Amino acid sequence: MSKLLIYVLVFPFMLLFQNDSFETMKDIPAFKKGINRMATNTNTIQASFNQNKYLNILSNSVESSGTMHFKKPDLLKWSYTNPYNYAILLNGEEIKINDEGKVNSFEIRNSKIFKELNDLIINSVQGNVLQEERFDISYLENNKLYLARLSPKEEQLKSYIKQIDVYFEKSDYTVNKIQLFEHEGDYTLITFHNKKINSSIPDSEFSFQ
Repeated sequence: MSKLLIYVLVFPFMLLFQNDSFETMKDIPAFKKGINRMATNTNTIQASFNQNKYLNILSNSVESSGTMHFKKPDLLKWSYTNPYNYAILLNGEEIKINDEGKVNSFEIRNSKIFKELNDLIINSVQGNVLQEERFDISYLENNKLYLARLSPKEEQLKSYIKQIDVYFEKSDYTVNKIQLFEHEGDYTLITFHNKKINSSIPDSEFSFQ
């Protein structure tokens, strides 16, 4: 799979959270219980986001923003509205990309890395990403956030992703930010705003019809 396509797929899910001091988490079992409870009880998520993509070859970040919709078990749509119209839709079987009205589809089953990325994205957004059989995980916290720092164990995923940091709100265990580092040193920042949990989302939202 091309490097460009990997960037397209992981582009919305990479974040660097800076200038806050984190320390080792004091009660990891309680954190895991809170995350599992949140993931079990969450059926839909809506949010807006701001995104900054950092590349070593550029002096300034590439900024964009849009909305995210998630619905169990595996419907996820990222819609970029500024500075361009671009959307990524995952439905468990396909990854569809709508670029200014031009739609391309990729079957997840035809590629192991597609399947890995699909599972990673869905689990990260839902908060159900603490899979210790697939990742080495470090648990940290500060006054406002929990941080799960994931290092992939699987060689294929490891070749594309160096590290994933997932930040959770201490107040309700929802995902606040997601961080993914690439081996080349590039990274992206996403900040979620105006999250709505378990509000009604029609299935038609997850379509490019």
